[in-house]
Amino acid sequence: MSLTGYPPQDLLHRKDFLKKVAVYKQKIINITKKKNTIFALNIPLLENNEITNALLLVQSGKIIYSVQKRILPNYGVFDEKRYFSSTKSKTKYFNYGNKKIEFLICEDMWTNDFIEKKNKKLDLIVVINASPFEIGKLELRHSHASKRAKYFKCSLVYVNLVGSQDDLIFDGGSFVMNKLGKIIIQEKFFEECETNFVVDSQIEKKQIKKISKYENLYRALMLGLKNYMFKNGFRFAHLGLSGGIDSALTLAILADTIESENIHSFYLPSKYSSNDSKKDAESLSKNVGIKTSEISIESLRNSILKQLNPIFKNYKDDVTEENIQSRVRGLILMALSNKLNSLLITTGNKSELAVGYSTLYGDMCGGYSLLKDVYKTDVFELCRWRNENTLPQFKVKRNNIIPEEILTKEPSAELKYDQKDSDLLPPYEILDKILSYLIDENRDIKFIIKKGFSKNDVIKIWKMIKNSEFKRYQSAIGPKVSKMSLSQDRRFPITNRFDL
Repeated sequence: MSLTGYPPQDLLHRKDFLKKVAVYKQKIINITKKKNTIFALNIPLLENNEITNALLLVQSGKIIYSVQKRILPNYGVFDEKRYFSSTKSKTKYFNYGNKKIEFLICEDMWTNDFIEKKNKKLDLIVVINASPFEIGKLELRHSHASKRAKYFKCSLVYVNLVGSQDDLIFDGGSFVMNKLGKIIIQEKFFEECETNFVVDSQIEKKQIKKISKYENLYRALMLGLKNYMFKNGFRFAHLGLSGGIDSALTLAILADTIESENIHSFYLPSKYSSNDSKKDAESLSKNVGIKTSEISIESLRNSILKQLNPIFKNYKDDVTEENIQSRVRGLILMALSNKLNSLLITTGNKSELAVGYSTLYGDMCGGYSLLKDVYKTDVFELCRWRNENTLPQFKVKRNNIIPEEILTKEPSAELKYDQKDSDLLPPYEILDKILSYLIDENRDIKFIIKKGFSKNDVIKIWKMIKNSEFKRYQSAIGPKVSKMSLSQDRRFPITNRFDL
C-alpha cells in the first residue's frame, strides 16, 4: 500500500479514491512498456464490487501475475476486515524461468496456515510488508521468517515499508534469508534503501550489527516526527520547555531531527517555577543550539484568579488553581502555534497519560504528542542513551546535551511549592511495571498482585486509568512504539460500571 499509504482506512469506501488508484495503476502499467523489469505493485483492487488487498506483477505493459491477501488482520491497529475481502482460493505460485516463487502480503507470512502447504516445493518466498515499528518486534519478524525459510528450504526476501503515517511508524529493515533461515543481507532501518543481489548466489552470512533498543526507539520517534511534519505541511515546530526531563527529551529529538532555525522553544514560568528549572532549561537550549524565549504567566494567573474570586471565595484551594497555570500555558502555546504557523509538540509521556497526571486543555494542548507511547522510565533511559551517543543522522553533533541536573532531580509539575510527582504516584519504576501489566498485557488485578505488587497501588492505579479515560480520547496524536498504545490499540469505553 505504498501508493495509497497504509492504512487508507475509510478512503476505501469512497468511489473517487478508488478511481484515482485505478488511474495511477494504469500509469504504472504504461511505464513498464518496452521494459523487461518486473514491477511489483500492491494496491486496493476493486473488482466485482469487492475490494481486495492485491499484489500485481507488471511487465511490458501487462499484468503477468496477481495474488490477493488471504489473512486479514483484525487486532490492534489493524482493521482490514472492515474494508477488504479475502480470497478463499489458493493462488498458484509465480513461475519465473524454472523457479517457483511465492508472493505473500504481510500477515499471510505470519500465520501458520502458510506452512501447512506441506507438498509445496518453493525456490523463493517474497514477503511485502507495511509492518509498524514497535519495541521488540524485529526479533519476532526474524523468527517467523526464519521458520518459513527453513521449512520450505528456500531463500526468503522480506521487504518492509519505510516512513510513517499518523501514529504508525514503518522502520524498514528489509532483509534476505538463505534456505537455512540465516540473514545474509540486512538493510538499514528508518531509511529508504536500494540493493541489488542475486538470489541463491553464494552470499555468506553477514554478522548483523545489533542495534540497542534505545537507538531504535530514538530513531523511530525522529522518523515519526519528521514524516508527520513534512507530510502535513509543517515547517516549524515549537514546545514549552519546563526544565523537566520530558520536555528536555522532546527538545533533544526535535533538535536532532529538523533544522534549528525552524524550532521555537518557550519557557513559561509562574511564581512556583524554581530557579533550577530555569537554569536547566537555559543549559539544554544552549547545548542543542536553540533559542528559548521566556514568557511569564504570573500576571495572567493572578488576573484569572481575581476574575474567578467572586465564585471561588467560598471554596478551598485545590487542583483547580494548579490547573489554571497549565491551561494558561496551553493558551499561550496554542496562540503561538496559530501566529507562527508552527506545530506545537506536547511533551506528556505514556505513564502520565495512563493515570491522568496531565491537564486537559493545559499541558495536553498540542498537535503532536511525541512521547505519548513512551513510559517515564524509558524517557530517562532515552536521555541517558542520547547523552552517550551521536549518530550521523543527528543534526546536533555532540554528546551530553541533556544536563545531568535534569536527569537527577525528582520529577515535578511545579504547580505549587514543593510539589513532586511522588506525592500522588508510586515511584516510576513500580508505576511503569504495573501499567505495563494493566495496559500492554491487559492483565487483571489479581494477576498483578500475585506478581508481588502492593494491592493498594494496583487498585489505585487501575482506578486512575479508568477515571482518566475521557482525557485520552481528547489527547493529541503521537507515534505508536509499543505493542499496546493508548490510541488505536487499546479501546475501552468511558462510560461503564466495570470496576475490579
